[in-house]
This record gives sequence, C-alpha cells and structure tokens, in this order.
Amino acid sequence: MNKYTELSDFEINKKVAEYILPAGDWYVINKKTGNAVGCFGTCRFDPCNNPSDAWQLILEAKLSIHPDFNNDCESWIVRNIHIPMVNEENLSRGISIAYLLVKDAENEV
Repeated sequence: MNKYTELSDFEINKKVAEYILPAGDWYVINKKTGNAVGCFGTCRFDPCNNPSDAWQLILEAKLSIHPDFNNDCESWIVRNIHIPMVNEENLSRGISIAYLLVKDAENEV
C-alpha cells in the first residue's frame, strides 16, 4: 500500500495540480462534496474523477493501464516501469496516484 491510497480525492487532486497547473493559476475550491481543485476561475481540475483531466497524466508519466484479471476485472492496474503497480476500482484515481508515485520517484533521483 502506498501513501496516497488513504488520501481523499480532493487531496490527491490538489497534489496533482501542484505538478500540472502553473503556480498562481489555480486555487482550491473546498466544498463539502469536496473533490475539486479549481483553476482559471470557473473550470474544475478533477483528475480523480474526470478522465479528460487524467489523460495528460497518462501521457506525461507514460503509464500503462489494464483490467485486474485476478479480481474479475472489478478494478484497474496502473503502472510505470519505475513504480509499483497501483490497483484501484476508480481508474482515474488510480492514474492520479500512479502519476504522483512517478513524480516521487523522479524527485528521489
């Protein structure tokens, strides 16, 4: 288990935003439903729940994705050569977590 699995979608979105969005161009929208990190006024950046926001993470981190055949395809496996595999039911969340693990690995070198 990695350190990101226990975080909320909101917390993961915020950490991803810190890498993806230019400094000063985003702000946190803290709602009770709270899965969004806001950017550029009215748009929402929600890679844990919006596949179009997660897509750029796949490309940048060169992530591979496939169904978890050992779990009757009820979850997804996301991986990169430099990180342990991430197994998540929510594919977009799994992509976001894997992206953060890739960034952690890059920062360790």
